[in-house]
Amino acid sequence: MRETATSSVERLGRRSVYWLVCALMLLMSFPSTAQQGERTLRLDIGDQRRLTFDRPVARTALGNGDIVSAQVLGPRQLMITGLASGTTALSVWRSGRETPRDYRVTVRPRGARGMESEYTLAGGTDTPTLAGETESLARHAQARKRLGDQNVVDATRQTGPVQVQTDIRVVEVNRSKLQSAGFFFGKNNGGNTLLGVGTSGALGGAEAIGDTFSQGFSFLTGSGFQTGNGGYNIVAGSADDSMLGVISALRSNGFAYTLAEPSLVTLSGQSASFLAGGEFPFPVSNDNGDVRIEFKQFGVRLQLTPTVLDSNSIMLKVAPEVSELDFTQGVQASGVAVPALNVRRTDTTVQLGDGESLIISGLVSNSTMQTVDKFPGLGDLPIIGAFFRSTRFETQNKELVMVVTPHLVSPMAAGAPRPQLPGEALRRYDPSYLELLFDPQNAASLERLGNVGFSR
Repeated sequence: MRETATSSVERLGRRSVYWLVCALMLLMSFPSTAQQGERTLRLDIGDQRRLTFDRPVARTALGNGDIVSAQVLGPRQLMITGLASGTTALSVWRSGRETPRDYRVTVRPRGARGMESEYTLAGGTDTPTLAGETESLARHAQARKRLGDQNVVDATRQTGPVQVQTDIRVVEVNRSKLQSAGFFFGKNNGGNTLLGVGTSGALGGAEAIGDTFSQGFSFLTGSGFQTGNGGYNIVAGSADDSMLGVISALRSNGFAYTLAEPSLVTLSGQSASFLAGGEFPFPVSNDNGDVRIEFKQFGVRLQLTPTVLDSNSIMLKVAPEVSELDFTQGVQASGVAVPALNVRRTDTTVQLGDGESLIISGLVSNSTMQTVDKFPGLGDLPIIGAFFRSTRFETQNKELVMVVTPHLVSPMAAGAPRPQLPGEALRRYDPSYLELLFDPQNAASLERLGNVGFSR
């Protein structure tokens, strides 16, 4: 029994010695692995890193001296300086060591330090790559600005809403006021007694006295005397004395309201246009006298380019226009009446939040005109001079406002019920004759028309 116990102790001792030797060999291998392993250094351009060793530095080797430089500060110290973006290798031999200590040195481009967390910067020496995604173009611009003017591959991606609906409201209000008054005396050649009140028109058998008359009166050959244009006239004439008297007066107040509300949806950074109107033809002649027909657009037009900066900021380049034909200011070209265009146009760039509104342009115009026509000398006389004068006073006020409102929008989900469009129910509306005659605008028919502005 005693021999068996002794042999067991001996075997246990030999096993312990064996495992101890293995552990020592394993521990001895760690420094060698650490020495042979590659270390990593990260620098920015212009940054410096000091390396300190346990033994004096014998020699160094750089893979690319254009990326980093290595300068000996002392027997055991090196100064590493980043020169250009890229990656290279550095090997350092120490005295008494045959195996060098290897480093992988990466120099990041300018601006990489402090880069927003959603971005990463990597790549080679010449063209590093900026990657990542964000909802804010402003943060992207800051990150890009940090990199300066160096060549960088921009592989970033914008997330979040990228479709913008832009609503434009164009409102124009015109107010006008006109007052005119005048007297006229003429000769009644018709031999009839005249008495009446009415608007402008020709009086047969009336002849003007003299060559100068009040504003709005003119002698028309073959049609008699023309009373005041655009006014109400009191006419009195006697067959006995062949005299004719006309008092013309007018007081007018006008009001006009114009509203246009175009709406357009487009992607962020993309341009879009919209036109609701038409094209009118006009002749154009060349040097040879040939005439060709060209067309010009008119109506409600909208051109815009939205850019989503972040989730609550939209930069908008917008150019709304409202135009209409004006035949009163037109011209004759090759025997064809070519109308003029009354245009209200704005072209500007603004920055707004989602759903915010801004008046991008406005106009307030006031005009006053007074005209006095009188008979020389007699029209200047006190009291009775009023019978030889005609006065016209006209004022016009115009206000024009353009308001823009952008919205971040998303399409309706697939399979979602589509909202009813205005007037869609009228396709099934069949009113009776009694409804058309006695109640054409009843509540039921108006409800079928729907609300204006369904796109809102």
